[in-house]
Amino acid sequence: MRKNIMDVKEIKELFDRNGLSKFWNIAESKIKNAINVYLEKAYENDIFIGQSKIGGCPDLPKEIDWFKFKEKPMSFVAQINLAEIKAFDLDNKLPNEGILYFFYDAEQSTWGFDPKDKDCSKVYFYKGSLENLERKKRPADLEDYHGFYSCKLNFQNTFNLPDYFSNLMEGIEMNEDDTEKYFKIKEEIKQGEIINKILGHSDNIQGGMELECELVTNGLYCGNQSGYDDSNAADLAKNVDSWNLLFQIDSNEDEAGMMWGDCGRLYFWIKDDDLRKEKFENTWLILQCC
Repeated sequence: MRKNIMDVKEIKELFDRNGLSKFWNIAESKIKNAINVYLEKAYENDIFIGQSKIGGCPDLPKEIDWFKFKEKPMSFVAQINLAEIKAFDLDNKLPNEGILYFFYDAEQSTWGFDPKDKDCSKVYFYKGSLENLERKKRPADLEDYHGFYSCKLNFQNTFNLPDYFSNLMEGIEMNEDDTEKYFKIKEEIKQGEIINKILGHSDNIQGGMELECELVTNGLYCGNQSGYDDSNAADLAKNVDSWNLLFQIDSNEDEAGMMWGDCGRLYFWIKDDDLRKEKFENTWLILQCC
């Protein structure tokens, strides 16, 4: 685990050293707290029931079956015990307790740009006793390569700046030299090449996703330009600030045998109001890859 996490003061010094002081006030207002997630390969029996994990088999309530998409078992991605990360949630955005479970289309046939992709992922929130949990066996009809190695998790606070090409940076004009310096700053802040995180800003592979989330959840197809050119798109674009990255999971091939597309990432997004009301079933997933 990397321990030298930059604080806001150190990030400001990076802006000053790189000649971007004029952008600092704007950048500071967009900094978000994030929780980095580090994987440690582990045997299933060495992970307690209800403990945070990536891969392996989920510890679901006894009355809940392994989730399916189009009548086929989904890939179990992760479970996050919120009590374990309470101290890292500096903005108190998440519930203080409970477990969030993340599942995704095992075939990876859906990318999140089509309103019809709604059920390709599942985020389930459980807020009951750990005594009611049991470790589910992997379904017999779930192919081995659609499952992942079990990993314990460690957490650490960090601070994130948005990608320059994020929807949140629209209206901020930097010349080519300034843009390169901004990218350099973000690289210095980043915690390695593999980035798994809870909250914060997304590390985009193909561009901003906040607008895509807003459009597609309002019924507009974003697999081509049609959704962005729709007559309602401009009004919907006003809501991009209401979207939060809930969970970003990378292609953790070495630790978990996990690969999303071509070295891609999964991004689970949720709106402010749904996050506040704990309506995690309204989370929207996007897959991006190279």
